[in-house]
Amino acid sequence: MPRFVTVLMLACLASSVVPEAEACLRKMPKARLAKQQVDPTRRDVLAAEKALGKGDAAKAAKLARRAVPGLDQLPPVGAAELATRAQRTLALAVIRSGGATPVSDDMPGKTAEEQRLNVAWAQLVLHYHAAMNADNVVIQVQLAEALASTEPERPQALGILRDLSTRDLMPTASGYALLAQLESDATLRDAALSRCRELGGTTCKA
Repeated sequence: MPRFVTVLMLACLASSVVPEAEACLRKMPKARLAKQQVDPTRRDVLAAEKALGKGDAAKAAKLARRAVPGLDQLPPVGAAELATRAQRTLALAVIRSGGATPVSDDMPGKTAEEQRLNVAWAQLVLHYHAAMNADNVVIQVQLAEALASTEPERPQALGILRDLSTRDLMPTASGYALLAQLESDATLRDAALSRCRELGGTTCKA
C-alpha cells in the first residue's frame, strides 16, 4: 500500500510540473536580433560596380555620385578606398556611354562637345589613378579601356595591354578581348582571343 501511495504522489507531482514547464517555454521572450548597421557609402559603391558590370552605365554613375559627392575632382593622396573606387566606376561609366553619362551637374554630357569633355575627364582620372597605383594591373586595364575609346590614344592603350600580356599579368578576360580588338598583328590577336576564352570571357572577338 505505501508503495502505491508513493507512485500516486509522483504521478500527481509530474502532472503539476509538466504544464508549468511548458508554460515557461511558451513565455520565453524571443531573442532580439541586433539591427546591423548598413554603411550607405559602401552599399552604393558596391551597387554601382555591380550595375557597371551588368552594362548599366547610367545607373552605375548615379549610384557612384550618390555615394561620394564631388567625384568630378581628383582625389587627394591617401583618399579613402571607397571614394577612389567610386570615381573609377564613374569614369568607366562615362567611357562606356561615350561621354553621355553626367560627371556632375556642370558636366551633363548632353551635347557632342560636353561628351568629348566628359571622355577627356575620364581619361585624365584613370591616368591619375594608374599613376598612383602603378602596380595595380586592374587599374592599368581600366586606363587602357579609357584610352582605347579615342583614336589618338589607342596606340598607348595597345602598348599597356601588350605589356601586361607579355608579362602574363592581364587580370581579366575582358582585357584580352580589348587587346584583340586593338591588335593589328594576326598572330598576337589570335593569341589574345585564345587567352580570353581560356579565362571564360563572353565577348572574345576581334
